[in-house]
Amino acid sequence: MSASSENLQHLPLVQMLSDDDREVVFASGGERSLAKGEILFHEGDPAESLCVVVSGRIKLVRYSPRGKELLLHLVPPGASFAEAALFGSGGYPATAEAVEPSTVWCLPRARLVNLLRNHPEIGMAMIGSISAWTRTLAGKLEMLTQRRVEERLALFLMNRAGRRDTEPGEVVELGQPKHLVAAECGTGPEVLSRTFKRLEEDGIISTGTSTVTILDPKRLADLAEWLGS
Repeated sequence: MSASSENLQHLPLVQMLSDDDREVVFASGGERSLAKGEILFHEGDPAESLCVVVSGRIKLVRYSPRGKELLLHLVPPGASFAEAALFGSGGYPATAEAVEPSTVWCLPRARLVNLLRNHPEIGMAMIGSISAWTRTLAGKLEMLTQRRVEERLALFLMNRAGRRDTEPGEVVELGQPKHLVAAECGTGPEVLSRTFKRLEEDGIISTGTSTVTILDPKRLADLAEWLGS
């Protein structure tokens, strides 16, 4: 079993396949190593491959005419991306950039089409993945258009905590640099810093270099209108 196979065993795309068929899929693609900041593809480039993050993280971003970055998604290890672009008439809808040294497994479109002919279950898995991506975009749109920055940050922190019954004093790891937290919240680093300060002044949180201590979980959850369990 190759390194790619071991790292991609739990990929939803191949969950319904036999071990032998999985190996056929893995052998049809190839790995690419990316340095921090390296671009995998640009928005508008011809869509040529389905991609999976093997290690590291990839950010999917779009840019305004003035160059402002909008982070659509941070893709973690084991997750696929760019599926929907392969079957449309346009190119990639976003730019993919490594936020840290990363390895990506790419499956060229022509080989994917051949696999779909022999393994319809792969197509069903892709539909599920595209559906999840659509829900992610819908949630992102709702957050950016309907929520204030304080609410977006509170929601981010509650999601990082992972549950509503957070105890006072619980420490939450941000898990990424603050400029990426700002991008996830749809704002700039300066605005994020001011928002952190306001929540601190209100006694809701206390911030560290890469952590946040939740001082008042109820007020943070109310601010986020968090619906997690």
